[in-house]
Amino acid sequence: MPVLPSGFGVLVTRPAGQAERLCRLIEDGGGTAIHAPLQEIVPVDGDEPGPRRLKQQENPDWLVFVSANAVRCAFALLGPQWLEGKQAKIAAIGLATACALAEKGVAVDLKPKQQFNSEALLAEPAWAAVSGLRFLIVRGVGGRELLAETLRARGARVEYAEVYRRVPANVDMPGLLARWRAGGIGATIVTSGEALAALARLMEGRDQALLLCTPMVTIGERLSGQARELGCIQVITAEPGDAEIFDAVLRIGRTLIKTHQPRG
Repeated sequence: MPVLPSGFGVLVTRPAGQAERLCRLIEDGGGTAIHAPLQEIVPVDGDEPGPRRLKQQENPDWLVFVSANAVRCAFALLGPQWLEGKQAKIAAIGLATACALAEKGVAVDLKPKQQFNSEALLAEPAWAAVSGLRFLIVRGVGGRELLAETLRARGARVEYAEVYRRVPANVDMPGLLARWRAGGIGATIVTSGEALAALARLMEGRDQALLLCTPMVTIGERLSGQARELGCIQVITAEPGDAEIFDAVLRIGRTLIKTHQPRG
């Protein structure tokens, strides 16, 4: 049974291969999913420092995965058995990352219980005393430094293994903007700071008002804060799961339905 307003378009900016279930939820809910990936996730070359470090590194005390993409790309580069025999404890920054590891048959020793970000992981009691321990953080090229900086401040030895990079995707901006101007996009979904920055760059000038005035669903308080700093008027924070993001879209749709109910 449709639960979204008729013709309600939802812009989904997730990379290709990571948006299918969310788009299906939107379509099944009576909306129109408009998938416009702003970035592509591309594994680095196998001979770059990140994969080499994973191959050559003796067992660290902790192997930390900061995203589901880090899990997928590490296994794509190193094969399905690369973690077999390693004694390192495994940490995942959130539920999606932990699920990606579970799909590979890897048990997770530590993940945040509520907020899925670096701050929540650092607040876990298991990492309160880490002096002398060795951490290897598996991530994409670039990114936040908070995790490594805080662990080093606590006396840990920290290295990165960067296994993927984000590259701009080809977006049909004229077509997207024409649809937006015609009222065909009622909500946007943005799940990374890089995607938010890319969308803002693409919509500079007179069309930026479309972005700022359209309700936006983001994941995590940090990204929501970035959207508000940009000037977005209505920002709804969701957990990173597809169902939770879709629930936030439903809240926007229900508000729109109530606003447009006939009186009498």
